[in-house]
Amino acid sequence: MSVLHPALLLGLALAAIPVVLHFLMRARPKKLDFPALRLLANIKKQSVQRLRLRHVGLLLLRILVLILIVLAVARPTLPAANYGLSSGEWMRLIFVGILAAIGYGLGKYYWARKPTAQYQRRWRNTCLNSATVVGTILLALLIVAWPYQQRVFAELGNPEGPRQLNVPAAAVLLFDVSASMGYQHENQNRIETARKLALEQVRTFPSGSKVAISDNGTLRPVKFLNELNAAETRLQKTDGMRPRDASDLLNETVIAAIQLQNDDRDRILAEAGGEEADDRFLREIYIYTDRLSSAWQLEEASRLRAELERAPWLRIYVIDVGIDDATNYGLSNLSLSRERVVQGSLVRVTADVVNQSPDETNCLVELLLDDGSGSLIKRDQKMVTVPPDQTSQIAMTFVAEKNGAFQGELKLATSDPLSADDTLPFSVFVQPRETIWIVSEKPEEAFVWQQALAPNGLVERNAHQYEVKMYSPQQVASQLDQANADPPDVIYLLNVELLSSTAWDRLRNYVRTGGGLGIILGSTRIDSLNYTEYAQLEWIPGKPTVHSRANPPATLEIVRPDHPVFSYLDQLDALSLFSTAGIRRYFKIEASVESSVLARFSDKERNPAVIVRSFGQGQTLMIATAVDLADAARQKNWSDLARLGWIYAAWADQTTRFLAGGQKSPLNRNVGSPMFIEVPAEASREKALLRMPGLRQSQIEIPLRSDRLVISSSRNEADSQSQNSNARQEDISIGTAGNYRVLFPSNAISDYGFSLQLSDNETSLSRLTFGELDELFGENRWQLSRSFEELERSVLLGRIGIEAYPLLMTLLIIFFLSEHLVANLFYRTEGT
Repeated sequence: MSVLHPALLLGLALAAIPVVLHFLMRARPKKLDFPALRLLANIKKQSVQRLRLRHVGLLLLRILVLILIVLAVARPTLPAANYGLSSGEWMRLIFVGILAAIGYGLGKYYWARKPTAQYQRRWRNTCLNSATVVGTILLALLIVAWPYQQRVFAELGNPEGPRQLNVPAAAVLLFDVSASMGYQHENQNRIETARKLALEQVRTFPSGSKVAISDNGTLRPVKFLNELNAAETRLQKTDGMRPRDASDLLNETVIAAIQLQNDDRDRILAEAGGEEADDRFLREIYIYTDRLSSAWQLEEASRLRAELERAPWLRIYVIDVGIDDATNYGLSNLSLSRERVVQGSLVRVTADVVNQSPDETNCLVELLLDDGSGSLIKRDQKMVTVPPDQTSQIAMTFVAEKNGAFQGELKLATSDPLSADDTLPFSVFVQPRETIWIVSEKPEEAFVWQQALAPNGLVERNAHQYEVKMYSPQQVASQLDQANADPPDVIYLLNVELLSSTAWDRLRNYVRTGGGLGIILGSTRIDSLNYTEYAQLEWIPGKPTVHSRANPPATLEIVRPDHPVFSYLDQLDALSLFSTAGIRRYFKIEASVESSVLARFSDKERNPAVIVRSFGQGQTLMIATAVDLADAARQKNWSDLARLGWIYAAWADQTTRFLAGGQKSPLNRNVGSPMFIEVPAEASREKALLRMPGLRQSQIEIPLRSDRLVISSSRNEADSQSQNSNARQEDISIGTAGNYRVLFPSNAISDYGFSLQLSDNETSLSRLTFGELDELFGENRWQLSRSFEELERSVLLGRIGIEAYPLLMTLLIIFFLSEHLVANLFYRTEGT
């Protein structure tokens, strides 16, 4: 034990004052011989004995009061340990109290009340009280204090040991720079508050200390600064830290700090000969954070906890700079009806308006669109009412006005303390209509599929997505020869009975060079041999054999709901309805080994229903039942898929997009995700310009003979994608939410635009609980502080132990009250 003011311990001499006063001021009664009182001699003797017992107890209490006053003022500290009673120790202490109460009650009833003389009862009561107190103390010492001191001394004997104030510290200061740290309170954000607290803490470090400063927004290695002045200078730079839209999880940042401490400690011990006692630094990690769950990964907590278990000499201090009653209004979960559209199409953009406050609020959301010069102008606005702690969806529409990249953003006009999630940027690409050929012998059978792709109503308004052309099987070869320079994006063979060998050969070359071919088998007149006799099994999904009848009607079982053909319906929770369509007839197909079955029929054999296969640069797809309503009037149609309305139209659209190469890189992703930019074939090896938010721009190199360019601030996904394609990776920081645009030197090449949005949970105000902190760091391995004063107390606790002032003051109050109680009992005039 140590004390902060050792000179004050001289005041312990004051404990002798009650002893001196007791002997000097003790009453000396005069001796009087009074024969009539000889019969009371025995009573007097017992009373004196009882009063002596009270005198001794009162004297001890007064001495203890003075001792505790002196110790409390001197502020002693105890070595770091858990001095609180455990649950088992509390239970044993309660048991002692109950046992003492029972013993006192039994003694009072069966022993103290038996004598008839009042002086005897008083004597027995005094003895019973003394015995109860002494017995309770002894019993508490035996079954509570003895195990307690063994546990405490075991903790004091661990490798951590007590600390000293003058030992230099090796401290790592970690700052959470997540977007949520931009929360404004009292005219400063959370990073500014954290930086000020860190600056005060650095100034309290002992001479010879060294500091490392890091955050979860940078990838640079962490190093110690050997001069405290250098750490102060770095913390004083206002531009050194700012909230970042893209940041790493704090788990990895803390693990990196632990590894730094391990490496530095091993180096010092190696220089000193390897003895643990030779580490001349106290090792500490300070984490400045708003304590929001989004910055941590609880699923990987075991890894962080394991690293800390291997470093018992390391102390963790969590400085919470967050706001308890924080409120936030924001936008999240952006969704576009389509990312790639044709000019004049209507684009629908939706988002969730989030209300993280206890009150209902009205939020004004604005739609801003690019005016062609790079500036955003407001085109629409809507007011939405959001219940407390809930979300409401908002939807707006706009017309894609010009070809090329078209960008805009949703903006929350309602002000709040956290602005990071007040805007949602988005990009769409306006492109020429994709050309679709439907090859069919009977136009009436192709009508429903054609209307699903290009409805007459949209065609009349020039708002249709696809340019659909109808051809007969005899025209396929000649039309492909004529369109060699500009082939269609997708060709459908719908219930085609026969094709010539020339036509099959042209289709094979078409798919190999990047075309998409869809084969729909929904008629009894189809000659299945014609689909195998010209070596088509080398590149089509499967071999049609015979058509079969399903009785009762079968349905579809979706095997791959994640595939692009079905993923959109899966997102809309419409696959269950799609699967209810009745299938009366279908073709049995033997799928090739290279094919992938996306759906099966629910018959006993579970025959393939939808099959896909890649060939060369293109895709082929086979549907083993009809998609039309031929003979529906006589209820002889093969399937009811065409009766599904908008679900059928959405499925036809997604199937066509897949065959047309709809797996193109998305234009809208979360911050931190790599972007894959399709490089036009006519682009030569030269420099392009990447225009970024905040009027920043950077040059990038267009790869030679590459099909895509990877722009990334996160290497993981980018590396895997680059290995699977002929891609060049350009390491450019795109860690800010906003709209980006790639400007190619040639005017003949359209600009490429993409947008990065903040992750939906980045600004969630859900805070870590104490249990989750235990899960991350382990029990009793961390100290939480909310201010510099609390942090100072936590550091003192870790370096010199636990200050005993609160314990001494509690004991002082107890003994002071006991002294008053005994004094009142002693001086009370008792009735005869």
